[in-house]
Amino acid sequence: MDYKVKVQHIRIARSKIARLVPFIKGIYVQRALANLHALPQKSSQVLQKAIRSGMANALFKNRNINADTLWVREARVDMGTRLQRSVPMPRGSAGKLQLMYSHLSLTLTDDAPPAKIRHKKGVGIITAQPAQKAAEPAVAAAPAKKE
Repeated sequence: MDYKVKVQHIRIARSKIARLVPFIKGIYVQRALANLHALPQKSSQVLQKAIRSGMANALFKNRNINADTLWVREARVDMGTRLQRSVPMPRGSAGKLQLMYSHLSLTLTDDAPPAKIRHKKGVGIITAQPAQKAAEPAVAAAPAKKE
């Protein structure tokens, strides 16, 4: 079953939160919280609170669920509103200052996760793919020395 969390009007730019999404997407919530706890960014605290809120929602809806079986199926960060302010500039002019907001959506689930999760290049793109074989080392035999 899926449990959704929405956090809106976060006073952090979307790009700063989206940087941390690969650290939580597709893994169990306890591991995701441990990953975020080790990161110094302010947005890691926001993501931790959102995950804990999702765990609380899951336990409230279904008392029989084990919180250790929850994993993050989907994590999405969208642009929020922008507050526009003016800043005094030289020669009596005014410059624009835009304060960025963002919206966060998480989906936690207790279904069985994919067998193998591999991150591709890019923010938040995850696919389940089988593990690849290790390549055999190519070692050429050295010719025998003649005496």
